[in-house]
Amino acid sequence: MARRAKGQRWHALLGGTWVLLSQVARADGWQVEYDAPVPLFLDRSYILDSPNRIRRQGAPNSPEKLIFEAQVAPNLFLPQLHHGDFTRPGGEYFLSLILTPAVQLRIMDTPSEPVIPPSFIVKATFQVAHLRPLAEPRAEGAAVRGLALALNVIAAHYSNGESGCFYGNQTRGEDGCAPKEGQLPLNEVSGSFTTNLFRTELHARLAFGVEPDLRGAWSVGGFAALELNTSIGPGRITRSQRRVYGDGHWAAGVMGQRTWSNHRFPLEVSVSQPFGEAPSQRATWKAELGAYPWWGAGFGVFARYVKGQDYYNILFLEPVALWQFGLAFELNPGARLRAAEEGRPPGFP
Repeated sequence: MARRAKGQRWHALLGGTWVLLSQVARADGWQVEYDAPVPLFLDRSYILDSPNRIRRQGAPNSPEKLIFEAQVAPNLFLPQLHHGDFTRPGGEYFLSLILTPAVQLRIMDTPSEPVIPPSFIVKATFQVAHLRPLAEPRAEGAAVRGLALALNVIAAHYSNGESGCFYGNQTRGEDGCAPKEGQLPLNEVSGSFTTNLFRTELHARLAFGVEPDLRGAWSVGGFAALELNTSIGPGRITRSQRRVYGDGHWAAGVMGQRTWSNHRFPLEVSVSQPFGEAPSQRATWKAELGAYPWWGAGFGVFARYVKGQDYYNILFLEPVALWQFGLAFELNPGARLRAAEEGRPPGFP
């Protein structure tokens, strides 16, 4: 009851702060968007399959065949603040506060078809974004260019909801896990995995060759991120976990996209690497090609290759080389931007 009351107080404080910020911003020329927030550079939901097997230390059927993997990541917007006009030389600014109660899970093709310990990633994202044209078209009907920039500041809790001991040689008793100083390998079947973290992301996207009717364009961009695990609060990272999982991660990526008749075809490559861990881990690389038809209303298909360390909670010491094929949902922000008198704006998905 005390924990629930504390959580309710935090929710009330968060909501009250945002309402106050909205009132102050409105007085300074900002507008509040209640109905159609602009989603930029956020998580997506997907479901995928892979022909490759998943290895888990201690699992009797390892390596195991995957039935499917899924991520459900709804982005819940508080009222979004807008300033300016993205069609004007000064561009438009957005202030967003987004809550994302994401769940990631794998269902394995073994007896009883179990859901292995899922990932719970609950996070609050404060985003400052800016959209602007780079130059006026030199002639009527000429293609234009645009720029999208964003800073995401994220506070999150990441865990797998298990109560087992972190190391495979430990057993849980009345006084906790024994021995206190466990040894590798990890308990990848039922071991507890938990951390609180802070993450900062910088995103940039350049659109060029944007057609006058806004149905076609090319875009290129990238991101950089730094993530730090913290020992603050309930669910914080433990000393034994920090020693193996690390102090945090850095990540970076590049992308290119062709938009043709409102159909989107993105290609993305990214890398993530932990730091402060022992034994040291390899970087994890991801390359993905997608197709999001206009009539899919946000749904599309993708093919992805993952090489390096597993990204699925306590399996982070397992080396992987996975081909993945799936269905994703990624709402195009072009459909959410407030329409200008000249027509519908281009998106920066």
